[in-house]
Amino acid sequence: MEGGARRRRGGRLRMEAREFYDALGDDYDLMVCWEERLRHEEPFFETVFADHGVTSVLDAACGTGMHAVAFARRGLRTAAADLSPAMIDRAREHARVAGVNVAWSVAGFGWLADAFPGEVGAFDAVTCLGNSLPHLPDDAALDAALADMARMLRPGGVLVVQDRNYDRVLAERMRFMPITARGEPGDETLYIRITDFLGADRLAFTILTLRNAGGAWSCGAKTTPLRGIERATLERSLAQAGFAAVECFGSYGRAAFGAPGTADLVAVAVK
Repeated sequence: MEGGARRRRGGRLRMEAREFYDALGDDYDLMVCWEERLRHEEPFFETVFADHGVTSVLDAACGTGMHAVAFARRGLRTAAADLSPAMIDRAREHARVAGVNVAWSVAGFGWLADAFPGEVGAFDAVTCLGNSLPHLPDDAALDAALADMARMLRPGGVLVVQDRNYDRVLAERMRFMPITARGEPGDETLYIRITDFLGADRLAFTILTLRNAGGAWSCGAKTTPLRGIERATLERSLAQAGFAAVECFGSYGRAAFGAPGTADLVAVAVK
């Protein structure tokens, strides 16, 4: 995840990852029904963490820290990092409200060992969730990021990655994600997430925000480049980073990867 200059493509303002997430503000949390999402994912993490004896976890690309806070509530020693200072500021506030302790750091992919130098090789688990790895532009950046995550794990530690199923997204040219609506008529916000295909695995991801304030609608759009990371690419990079055992699922319910009705790539990799 690297910051960079703005560019225009197709009339839309295009941002690099740090600027993109700094600019999202409250919308980042409003786009997701976090209570429902965390409740849905909880059995998966309970099983994985129990199977691997997890008492400590590092959440990479943590966003506003909702997963990290949930892990800390479970009694896990928790650390978390994100490239965006604005995201980390919000994460700190979420932890304060929840009354939990999390070690936060502003750090992008490849910088975890520098951000937590006393914790190298000390974590039982590392998580990288919410379709974060596709912000990495190429194989070299992906390899470096996963190698950095591996360094943070003890021998036998577990990495959990959750991305969209880009094998399916690319093959089917899936442009639109479900619309998210928040608020009530007359005071509401709609979030429309759009994927544009630029060639091979190169994508442009846009969040279109429609706001209705007292019957007056306004519109904003933010676009950032992504790379569609397919299963084979992720598995190759995980192996290069030293992960010997990798399981891939199509959902947090452990459905088979690519099963009908599934949209995710959830990878569980053991160092």
